[in-house]
Amino acid sequence: MVKPAPSCPICGRLPSERYAPFCTPRCQEVDLGRWLTGVYRIPGPPAELDEDPPPSPEAA
Repeated sequence: MVKPAPSCPICGRLPSERYAPFCTPRCQEVDLGRWLTGVYRIPGPPAELDEDPPPSPEAA
């Protein structure tokens, strides 16, 4: 059985050697933007704070 050729994860076109696994710099930037804005997330338990949070200004 032959494996299907990989495709760009953003638009589905064939990836370019230069921008692999993406086809163009635009698709690379779209993917980066999705990570930076929180569209993509890695599931896991909530992070625990190392210290107590700072007191709120209303508590003074």
